Amino acid sequence: MKQGNPIDAKDFEYVLAVETFGGIGRAAESLGMTQPALTKAIQRVEAKVGMPLFERSTKGMNITSEGLVFLQRAKRIRMEYEDALKEMRALRSGTSGILRFGYSPSAPIAMVMGACRQLIRERPIAKLRLTTGIARELGDRLSNGDIDLALSPVPEEAMPGLKIRCVLTDRLVVVADPRNPLLQRPQLNLADLVDQQWLLPGAQTWLRQQIDASFLRQGLSPPSIRIETDFGSSALFDLIHGTDVITIAAERSRASWAPLTAISLPPEALDIQRRIAILHRDSAYVSPLAERMIEVLEQWDRSHLQ
Repeated sequence: MKQGNPIDAKDFEYVLAVETFGGIGRAAESLGMTQPALTKAIQRVEAKVGMPLFERSTKGMNITSEGLVFLQRAKRIRMEYEDALKEMRALRSGTSGILRFGYSPSAPIAMVMGACRQLIRERPIAKLRLTTGIARELGDRLSNGDIDLALSPVPEEAMPGLKIRCVLTDRLVVVADPRNPLLQRPQLNLADLVDQQWLLPGAQTWLRQQIDASFLRQGLSPPSIRIETDFGSSALFDLIHGTDVITIAAERSRASWAPLTAISLPPEALDIQRRIAILHRDSAYVSPLAERMIEVLEQWDRSHLQ
């Protein structure tokens, strides 16, 4: 960066907007600027940095490798600034505020809703914004500052910049209606379940991938899906009650899937251990509301699953 040409906060916003929209036109509109003014602003930032941040073409503007480094720093600085504002508001208003909470379809829905219910009872002024997504999507939203906390299976791949607190470990079992003919057959194994009708989450979820992998390891085709869902809810157990459809459930949350019955399988047939964790940005400000949600989730595990 050239000496005597400091970068200010608006410079970061200019670059972020152009990268987001891929060109000057819509970026200028989002910033409430004219296109010539934003063009000059980007040129001024590039002059300060001493290298081009974008490649220009007739189709728009693409970030350069140098621009990508600048952009990553810009996002981090903006998030730290927003964190500082959140902290100041929390100091001024106590426990009020908004908690942006994301959860995976593979997370126990009773845990999610139970924790949210307790939080809104305890904090009458507080507001919640709930969103769902697979672990990688939630990790990206956390890194981008779009959500404050997430509850999901522990990510299998490294997620730099995120703090992971494991709050629940349980075993998953196959469950069916008590009148399902499968329950009358002795010594079932995984091969007996291949042609059954299943209710399972989408193929992009951790849980579905683990189930498919268990079948494939034994040289079997993946389960035959009758119902596929992109959300988790105890109501799904009601959906299959009285049918021959089977599904997966947490062994330690038996109350949520009663009166369904667990199908007995050899331990090695479908050995899936689910580790659920709370995720948040490692160096970010954690509001009192977010801290309380973390406490509630940890206490929920101890009080409901022991």
